[in-house]
Amino acid sequence: MTETPTPTAPALERIYTWRRQLTDQTIVSASEVQDRLFDLYGDLAELPQLERLKPWLTLTIEREMFSADELDQFLAELHDDIDEGRD
Repeated sequence: MTETPTPTAPALERIYTWRRQLTDQTIVSASEVQDRLFDLYGDLAELPQLERLKPWLTLTIEREMFSADELDQFLAELHDDIDEGRD
């Protein structure tokens, strides 16, 4: 029996992959963060969690770098929020 993919599955997979990659980084450029956030934006376009991305997208214009730790924390919270919404 196969599970039906949920609309949140692509976003959760993207978050998981990004968090794994962050373990090898200490800082991340704003342009890389922006690219990845736009990917998530597309995944979350129909979901209320999209609103959580908007302030971070604004930050990518204002800043040059992000710490891997702050991104990981944000992504963990976003993951939990998306996961809770699936119930």
